[in-house]
Amino acid sequence: MRLKKRILVSIILCLLLPLLLIAVTVWLILHFQVQLISVSYNMNTNMIEIIQNSPSLFEGLVKDDFNELLKIVREKPQQLADRSWVEERNAVLKDKFSFLCIREGDEIVYIGDEAFYETVQGRLPEFHSDETASEKSMFLEGESHALIRQIDYRTAEGKDATLFLITDINHLLPQWRRTLIEGLIALLIALGITTLIVVTWLYRSIVRPLTELSRAANRISEGNLDGEVAVGKKDEIGQLQQDFESMRQHLKELSEQQLRYQQESREMISNISHDMKTPLTAIKGYSEGLLDGVADTEEKKERYYRTIYSKAADMERMVDELGFYAKIEQKAMAYDFRVVQVREFLEDCAAEWQLDLETQGIDFRCEELCKADTKALIDAEHIKRVIINIIGNSVKYMDKKPGHIELSATEDAERVWIAVTDNGCGIPADDIPHVFDRFYRADSSRGTKKGGSGLGLSIVKSIVEAHGGTAEAESTVGEGTTVKFSLPKYYETGADADLSSENAAAGRGSKRRRRKNRKE
Repeated sequence: MRLKKRILVSIILCLLLPLLLIAVTVWLILHFQVQLISVSYNMNTNMIEIIQNSPSLFEGLVKDDFNELLKIVREKPQQLADRSWVEERNAVLKDKFSFLCIREGDEIVYIGDEAFYETVQGRLPEFHSDETASEKSMFLEGESHALIRQIDYRTAEGKDATLFLITDINHLLPQWRRTLIEGLIALLIALGITTLIVVTWLYRSIVRPLTELSRAANRISEGNLDGEVAVGKKDEIGQLQQDFESMRQHLKELSEQQLRYQQESREMISNISHDMKTPLTAIKGYSEGLLDGVADTEEKKERYYRTIYSKAADMERMVDELGFYAKIEQKAMAYDFRVVQVREFLEDCAAEWQLDLETQGIDFRCEELCKADTKALIDAEHIKRVIINIIGNSVKYMDKKPGHIELSATEDAERVWIAVTDNGCGIPADDIPHVFDRFYRADSSRGTKKGGSGLGLSIVKSIVEAHGGTAEAESTVGEGTTVKFSLPKYYETGADADLSSENAAAGRGSKRRRRKNRKE
């Protein structure tokens, strides 16, 4: 139930529930009064007559007594002259807040209740000779409320006489005062119960969830992101709980990512410092050798110079790799996509790297390639970096002589798959899913002495995904590794048909550099 509806229902309950409870309570009280009157006055009545306070109710209270007196007056009027009998009847009527009064002519000869008679004196009806009119009932209002029933008759001496049956309505139903008090108590109870129900309902549906959210917020402010926020009903509070839980999960993920990043950064710094220490030590050592005159021949000097240059190049590569990865992390990497013929692009790359790899004792081949007209939309320099990083990993972990590295390309209807296969030490199966993670190095199987920042294949994955492709690795320990990546194939449309051949071959090196490095 929505919060607005819940508040509306609460208002309705506050209005209707007390009325319902009061109605039930009043019904019970009136029902009790009906039973009490029926027992006390030996009469049948109902709640409607009690509520209306109708004359027929009050007449019915002394109906049997009046009929008995009427019968005596019609059949044995002489009994009214018997004061002992009259006193006896009057005593019975007093229990019903009634009394007898006898008038003969203009003289009152008997009064059953002197005190109440004073309040109705002078207001009693006149004698009526007509038999129908002589059995009347009337109500008196004013200081005292009374029901007066009269029976007109003639005495044995022939005098006009009237027998009055007077009922004190003020004291007839003393329960009404108590009924009023009970009604007020019932009202208070009804309001109390309604308030309790509404407050309990609102507390359980609004206050309690908000309290739980407050506790969860306190836990989060203290750094505890593990406490799950229970989601209740599908209303505004439930939506708030869902949003809060989503925020908690997001914060937890960010916190875990931050911790992982810090751990990976520490590992990277450790790896980089270790990797840089070796070439720095070599550069320092060979420089001291040159300064101290250890290299006393031209051949030694040239060897020292080449070694210093090689180690400086390694350090430059590490720094370049870190800077490149920083751009990827900051999403500041710019791509210059152009259409290239994949086969020609790979042949140019192979021709550029072949000599370098051969001087390192590695047999490099580029034989199984895709069709000559297969094209892809790529940033040639970045894809070249991808292949260099993969080949660099193969060279770094090559443990056989001679080493073999093969560059190949296959294709299907939608993609071109470029693969680099080597015969190196291989990667354990448990490490395969992690080789593209940043800062990850399978040192347990490949040796920490190999160094490296652990960013090479992570950069491969980032660049390939930016091109809309995927990267995979397959390996067998002791036999070799294949790292491959896919690129979406490019199909010319009418708008692209006029692309120049220069753009189609973009990414191809304008100059094929060939460097001869001699190793000792």
